[in-house]
Amino acid sequence: MSHIAIIQNIYNALTSNETLMNKITGVFDFVPEEEKPPYVVVDTLQSLEGTLLDASEREWAVDVHIWSGYSGKKEVLEIADIIQNTLKDEWYFEELMVMRDTSGWFHGIITIRGYERE
Repeated sequence: MSHIAIIQNIYNALTSNETLMNKITGVFDFVPEEEKPPYVVVDTLQSLEGTLLDASEREWAVDVHIWSGYSGKKEVLEIADIIQNTLKDEWYFEELMVMRDTSGWFHGIITIRGYERE
């Protein structure tokens, strides 16, 4: 699968989820300057050679960022759960980190991983 196809796959799955789209203002690759929270950004992509010696396996890691203006972690965690349930059949969830940004917003980063064999 191409790099663009990986990101497009995630984007399509997220934007097709009505529950998620009713909770956020959008899913972005690049966030418009005046965008209101909460929103999701499909961000960092890593494409790695898999563990098989014949190079027939690829490993993909993608960071999905959640931005929330809510005073507390609750909204980020709710959105993270929706994202995890949306992508659970194709991706493995490695971690979720939630922090308060210097802007005062809460910021969650979900790292997901997928595998592909040729």
